[in-house]
Amino acid sequence: MPVQNTTVTTTTTEIELSSGGGLGSGECTTTSHMQLRKRTLFPSKDNDDIYQLQNNRVKSERANPESVTPSTEKEASPGKMVEKLSLFTVAGAVIVLCQVGCEVGKQLTNYSIQYYNQGKYPIPQTVIVVLTEIVKLCFTIARSKFQLPSFRSDNLKQSLKYLLPSVLYAVNNNIYFAGLILVPPPVWLILCSFRTVVTASIYKFFLKREVTTGQFVGAFLIVVSIAVAKAGDIANGGSSTIPAIPPAAFLLAVIAAINSVCAAVYTESLFKKEGENFLDQQFWLYFYGIFVASAVHCVTFTSAALDVIGGNFAQATTFVQFMLCLAILLGGVGGMVVAAILKRLDNIVKEYSGATANMFTAVFCSFLFPEKFQFTIFIFMAMCLLFSGIYLYETRKPKPKSIISVSPESREEKAPLITNA
Repeated sequence: MPVQNTTVTTTTTEIELSSGGGLGSGECTTTSHMQLRKRTLFPSKDNDDIYQLQNNRVKSERANPESVTPSTEKEASPGKMVEKLSLFTVAGAVIVLCQVGCEVGKQLTNYSIQYYNQGKYPIPQTVIVVLTEIVKLCFTIARSKFQLPSFRSDNLKQSLKYLLPSVLYAVNNNIYFAGLILVPPPVWLILCSFRTVVTASIYKFFLKREVTTGQFVGAFLIVVSIAVAKAGDIANGGSSTIPAIPPAAFLLAVIAAINSVCAAVYTESLFKKEGENFLDQQFWLYFYGIFVASAVHCVTFTSAALDVIGGNFAQATTFVQFMLCLAILLGGVGGMVVAAILKRLDNIVKEYSGATANMFTAVFCSFLFPEKFQFTIFIFMAMCLLFSGIYLYETRKPKPKSIISVSPESREEKAPLITNA
């Protein structure tokens, strides 16, 4: 009887079968003796995952040999690879300029609507958060060409994992508007830079990820930048016309930093581990964000939640009304631009564009709100330290460990054959 040799590919074990029968066409013979010899190829769980991804890729390459490309920078998940842009290309520069413009515009408009309205927002800040989430959801639907994810019960159940980050972001967005009442945008952004320290600490001590000495030095410089920003108040001894940074602003900034890092780490784990479409993930994040932000509004104003939605918008000046609409629009567009930077460029560009936007925001605030903010030497030193800290933290990341690449041919050579003894 002719015997067909069958190649068996395994991931973490190698199986040897001897003294057994072969598998014939239309027949099955029994194996008289079977020996299993387990050989651990990759001891750690992370490498098991990597090996499994490589094994899946090999199977895909075997099935579609014409789709194999020489590039080694493929995405692990199936789908078309997204081409990364350079910052010095036209498209890359346009994305970064849009991010800087949206961030500066968002900070200035959000501060202006209460600055030019007697220190009060024309509508409750909770309503502003809800409207911003609605705009983000609308832009996400438009980007997906109005192809919504399924609302089947099983899909809805799976989407509930985005509820937690929606809660964290909704709380953080309300803290942001409360912070702008206490301090101008440049000071608030410097205080919130404490999130980098929180990120490094969580990665090092809780997630057990490697954090280099250079990154810790960068985090330390960011802490020093906050101290230098506060040093201006101490040096002036209260004689300056610029209001001192209240302790409540420090407290809110710390809460916002911890909250933001927790939300970012959790969302990052969802986006990386789940094999879902990125726009679908954004859809569910903003979809639940609308309901959570609405719940925050109802809890804040209890029985008067519906009565206060309009606030004093009708009594506000035309300029304030226009700035409010622009602030909501820029808040929605800014979220989409950040997603484009992370997808087409990288996180370092996002951090640098944010720090650059902070510099421009400080310059504009010194002219537009001179009695609230002045671009002093202490603010300048704080921003220089902030830039340096971000540079060290982002450029001194640990280098990725090399992965042993196993070709399909070499795996076929290592795989045992089932033969007739």
